[in-house]
Amino acid sequence: MITSVNPRSARYARALACMLTLAVVPGAQARVQEEADMPASESEGTESTPVTPSDPDTQEPLPWKTRFGVVAEAGAPEGLGLSALVQPMRRMRVTAGASRNRLGFGVRGGLTFIPFELFLSPRVDIGFGHYFKADYGALLSQLHGQSTPVATGIRELDYNQVTGSLGLEYSPSRYVTLFGAVGYSYWFASVRDVALFIRDEASTPGITAKPLAFSLTSPVAKLGLIIYFN
Repeated sequence: MITSVNPRSARYARALACMLTLAVVPGAQARVQEEADMPASESEGTESTPVTPSDPDTQEPLPWKTRFGVVAEAGAPEGLGLSALVQPMRRMRVTAGASRNRLGFGVRGGLTFIPFELFLSPRVDIGFGHYFKADYGALLSQLHGQSTPVATGIRELDYNQVTGSLGLEYSPSRYVTLFGAVGYSYWFASVRDVALFIRDEASTPGITAKPLAFSLTSPVAKLGLIIYFN
């Protein structure tokens, strides 16, 4: 059975289809464009990856703050010493204090360098000391390696000492450091009134002489303790 179609109705149907196409297709295209512009995390419905904290090893170290403390040490032949300590940099310390050995009393200062920090950190020490009114007889015995007669007019003598040593240190806590070191020491002094010594030994009056300078080197060893206040 054949049904006839009204031409006017066909035109209306085609016009309605065109309008629906224009209304639907742009909206679909807009939705597709919006989904393309969305971030991957939103379009896919996944959570964004959390930001991991930076590695502590890659962070810059905090600025160094000057530290203060005291140093107590005992050694040979330097004797006993007590010094104030200032550490202006992480790898360098400055000390100044007093010491006492079998030759007499003195003052001294020094620098300590720490090349790198480990469980047992290496250290390099350079020190200078000045001793007052040392026992001249003991000093001569130190020079000669045996007991030596002393001139009656020369009983006391000032002398200087320069020391270099290498050692190790260990810090069981932030405020305490133990250390030990070995090295060499250079001693030097001068006798101004040498004529008095010669006249006393040779019993020759009227003799004159120039000031006499002498020096010696000796090994050194020491153990010590550092206590920090901050």
